[in-house]
Amino acid sequence: MPDPKTLQVGDRIQILRVPENDLRQRERELAEKTDMAGWTADSIECIIEQSPVVRVSRIDEYGCVWYDAAVVGPDGVEEEHSLIVYDDDTWERLDPFRE
Repeated sequence: MPDPKTLQVGDRIQILRVPENDLRQRERELAEKTDMAGWTADSIECIIEQSPVVRVSRIDEYGCVWYDAAVVGPDGVEEEHSLIVYDDDTWERLDPFRE
């Protein structure tokens, strides 16, 4: 399993799938009829569909690795997202020498 703590700002990764926690959260929010239910999972699905290769944008004070992504939302408007890289197999590091 890839370790996000080995990543540095500027590294390229490919988002492969939605983390299980986000899928479960969406199910829970839909069942509870929460406003914007499943927003995170839906956003990650858009990223995977539109532009799954992203760059690490920052590492916060807790050592969490983050990436930023822009996608076109269901209303046709570009959305900016800032998401964490989980310690799981939902992403992979890409070769830094291939664009």
